[in-house]
Amino acid sequence: MTNPDHIVFLVTRLQESAHRFLTDALRQRGVQGIEPSHGVILRQLHVQGPLTMSELARLTGRTRPTVTVLVRKLMKHGYVEKVRDPQDGRVFQVSLAPKARELAEDLEAVSQELRERLYTGFDEHEKQVLAGLTAKALRNFHSAQ
Repeated sequence: MTNPDHIVFLVTRLQESAHRFLTDALRQRGVQGIEPSHGVILRQLHVQGPLTMSELARLTGRTRPTVTVLVRKLMKHGYVEKVRDPQDGRVFQVSLAPKARELAEDLEAVSQELRERLYTGFDEHEKQVLAGLTAKALRNFHSAQ
């Protein structure tokens, strides 16, 4: 049995392994300029449509400055663009560019491959328990702030 005192080490190693897996999978598909940290931004824009920087920060759980850095890099590589809000011309939103829409299937396939790798050997109950306990541990940090 694994020592519960090693949980932070294990979670860190899991994150590093997932990052490496995603980076390699994207490179193998010829996707350039996208890092694993961009995935949550692209996913929200794909699901929600155009969003302000503040909305992206709230939906992704990242700070506005972090979102700004991520969006700037995505803009530099042509994956997102800034557009004026149709309801309020003073406000800018971030929208998927055609280049990102073309990658939607590849990005979803890579995400699916990651989930398959992560959950190899898990039954449905174990998946739910892992997700639930991980979310609970994360909430412990957010509620303490």
